[in-house]
Amino acid sequence: MRTVFAACFVLLLTFPAFGEDNSASIQTSMGYANLSFPDLTTGLPGHHSVNQSDFNLSKRWSLDNYMGIDSLGQGATLISDCFGGKVMYPRGKVVPYALAGLGVGYFSISSSAVSGSTSAFATRYGGGMTIPINDSLAWKIEYSRMNFHLPTSANSAWTSSNNLSAGIVFTISN
Repeated sequence: MRTVFAACFVLLLTFPAFGEDNSASIQTSMGYANLSFPDLTTGLPGHHSVNQSDFNLSKRWSLDNYMGIDSLGQGATLISDCFGGKVMYPRGKVVPYALAGLGVGYFSISSSAVSGSTSAFATRYGGGMTIPINDSLAWKIEYSRMNFHLPTSANSAWTSSNNLSAGIVFTISN
């Protein structure tokens, strides 16, 4: 099994050679998100911490990892991590993109009345744009739809939410 994972990793490293350019880079962004998952205290969506990292295989293709930590009020927390792909369309200074990924949401609650945790399968899809500031910094704004395989009523198997995020992008390697 380790051999299969090692072979896949080596294959991923060769993708830039198949692209139309040789511009592989690593980018990470830090910012805030507004996940429309309701806060258990106020019932309103809250602002949450987000880290998104990309391994740009070329100017058009990227691997994307999104991690969010969301406080849902009354001692409840959601940690989500989705891994997927991103397609970029570089045109001038603005770079629009679309993305999709699969992952997991880890829900936990710890209060004086109740305590527990559960994990749920998650999906994420959406799009956004990156606006370069200079060679190593950019501004990013993104909309995505996040779905968690977590029933919140007797008739639902999935809980979906809108996610609007913004932040600063740091290019680590060019």
